[in-house]
Amino acid sequence: MEINQNEITGELTVVFLGHVDHGKSTLIGRLLYDTKQVTSDKIEFATARSQEQGRLLEFAYLLDGLEEEQEQGITIDFTQTRFATAKRQFILADAPGHREFLKNMMCGASRADAAILLIDATEGVQEQSRRHGYLLTLLGIKQLAVVVNKMDLVGWEQNVFQKIKADYEEFLASIGFSAQAYIPAAAFTGDNVAVKSRQLLWYPGKTVLEQLEAFRIKENTGIPLRIPVQDVYRFGQRRLLAGRLEGGLIALGDEIILWPTHEVTTVKAIERWPEANVHQAIQGENVALELSDPLFAERGMIIAKSEHPPLVSRSFTARIFWLGRQPLVPQQRYKLKIGFQETGVWIEQLTKVLDIGKLCEVATDTLPAGFVSEAILTSDQPLVFDTFHDNAELGRFVLIEEYQIVGGGIITAALTNKQTGEFRHDRGTDNLFPTAGFVTKTERRRCNGHTSQVFWLTGFSGSGKTTLARKVEEQLFHKKYQVYVLDGDNVRSGLNGDLGFSSSDRKENIRRIAEVAKLFVDAGIIVLVALISPYAADRDLARSRFEDGEFTEVYVKCPLEICEARDSKGLYKKARNHQLQKFTGISDMYEPPTKAEIVVETDKMPVEMCVKLLLQHL
Repeated sequence: MEINQNEITGELTVVFLGHVDHGKSTLIGRLLYDTKQVTSDKIEFATARSQEQGRLLEFAYLLDGLEEEQEQGITIDFTQTRFATAKRQFILADAPGHREFLKNMMCGASRADAAILLIDATEGVQEQSRRHGYLLTLLGIKQLAVVVNKMDLVGWEQNVFQKIKADYEEFLASIGFSAQAYIPAAAFTGDNVAVKSRQLLWYPGKTVLEQLEAFRIKENTGIPLRIPVQDVYRFGQRRLLAGRLEGGLIALGDEIILWPTHEVTTVKAIERWPEANVHQAIQGENVALELSDPLFAERGMIIAKSEHPPLVSRSFTARIFWLGRQPLVPQQRYKLKIGFQETGVWIEQLTKVLDIGKLCEVATDTLPAGFVSEAILTSDQPLVFDTFHDNAELGRFVLIEEYQIVGGGIITAALTNKQTGEFRHDRGTDNLFPTAGFVTKTERRRCNGHTSQVFWLTGFSGSGKTTLARKVEEQLFHKKYQVYVLDGDNVRSGLNGDLGFSSSDRKENIRRIAEVAKLFVDAGIIVLVALISPYAADRDLARSRFEDGEFTEVYVKCPLEICEARDSKGLYKKARNHQLQKFTGISDMYEPPTKAEIVVETDKMPVEMCVKLLLQHL
């Protein structure tokens, strides 16, 4: 097949899905082989590998790159292959079919323009076939063709094909979806792959190759300006906000709003590599913007225009597909990622749970793996988003537990009971006039004879934070240091007595303690904060209140089972008996520090050695 490169227009990504061993890799390999787009050395390798296993040429071996995949005959990882016809360039993506690798499929297929789903003619529609179809709706992929593969193994029977087509059409209709085409084929023999099959004369439709060319590049026309800020770069006095236009267009001089801070400015310059100083950029392009005003901006913010603002809320309804090894539990905390935003989130309520494999609603208080639920979620911080219907890129999210993707979902609506407001920087601040004292921090330190700083001790309840803080305080005091301990329980009995233990109250608890610690440091005093402070974002927020060198994070590391065995306050027992909700380590997560200046392992080191490490740091 001769490819005229001058006639190729556009690049389209097509993901191939299906139950394990329904022939995805074989179909892609056959396409490459029949169109002569695979190198001779790959053919030789695949032929030799097939002969070693006593088989004819396995076309899948032209694609599968992992030895483990070739041994087992399955796709484990998500692989992509370039492919071209006279009309267009393609990226053909082979998604794993095993239930255990669904998360690989979700990650890899998220930016596909179209999908081809394979169903084995000898097996018919499987549970995984339905799950994959449903996941396509979550990923916003609207173009689908269904290939009924291995028709040679059922004698090319039309009634077998029609039965499978009817079954899958009924399923897709139940979730509001439909396929553009149903294609009978035999990937191994090449029938209806790149050329029409003489065995399937009763089928008047397209081949797989023709259907690929019939797909259109995904167009999100009508979406208003949306630029998720991926990073902020500084070049001397210039600050550039980098991101990809997920909707709309932007031009020099345009008035824009940074969300969620509501700050208004105009576009001073647009750069689009390798060009500088371009006049405008359109959807799908990666840009770096210089703003007219030196506004605060960080990763995760959204750039939009005033006439079409995004939604901002801490509470929303969603459809969730769960992949975790353990069921999703309401009120348990997970990490949510949407665009470049990350925050803690918990599920307030599972309103309906659906078994996709059996197409029925089930009565359960948790969400098992492979099931879908309509749910209400609440986040630690207000999120900026669109509904999935309005903008798929800012309307879908993933859920993470212990650094693993455990679920994905789409936002169906924002709830107004927990809207934004706490991000605003102008809440009465025009009437506040902070003043500095006549005695400086440097003078106080000189008088005290030592520097002032905060040691922030974080770890599970029972890890030994307060014990270490008190021991260090005692030794420093006897050496004439100005030192004080801020213990979480003590502060909550007074200053923070009005706060509960919801995620937002915990965040406020840490914010207040950080502000008090800052006052101590300004007064020239060493302060030791002993606080579980389970969330990394909250600890980072506390650190941001101090100058360089004033904040030392101390990870008091101790295995949960040992902390629970100590249980000097009886809190773990209450948590196990459901008398305490959202208790760190039991019903709520703990995010261990990754860049702590000091790590002390209290299950391995005596108290005296841990204290010595902290004192040495001083």
